[in-house]
Amino acid sequence: MKKPKREEPSAVSLRELPEVDLETLRVRRNPYASRIAREGRKIVHESPRASSLAAMPEPDFDRVQVRRNPYATRAAEPQLQYGRGRPPRGEETGGTSTRSIRLPAAMWRDLEALARERQTTVHALLREVIVGFVQQAKR
Repeated sequence: MKKPKREEPSAVSLRELPEVDLETLRVRRNPYASRIAREGRKIVHESPRASSLAAMPEPDFDRVQVRRNPYATRAAEPQLQYGRGRPPRGEETGGTSTRSIRLPAAMWRDLEALARERQTTVHALLREVIVGFVQQAKR
């Protein structure tokens, strides 16, 4: 039988810990800090240097095949999330409430097939249909 896990360490184990002498700890400074400050250089890189941008070749659109983004037109509507998984930080659609819907198994299979065909998820497809219906009803 396993012992129950304790959240905090016991008094005995705390007594066994050696004391840490903070006076003996040494924090190493950046050896180049004074030179960087004297020359007024920035350490933070906010954008690529002009020389690295100049070294990048320009794309030749005559030889390159441009592929259409399947989510581009649908993502123009900010109230819907398309694709799988959580949206990236800062691109959340806001608070949502969870609701359930009951449909026959055959209808779910048809929805899954249509979602695969349109390269999206079943739930994104349902959201799209519901928003379209509500917008049409408002007109």
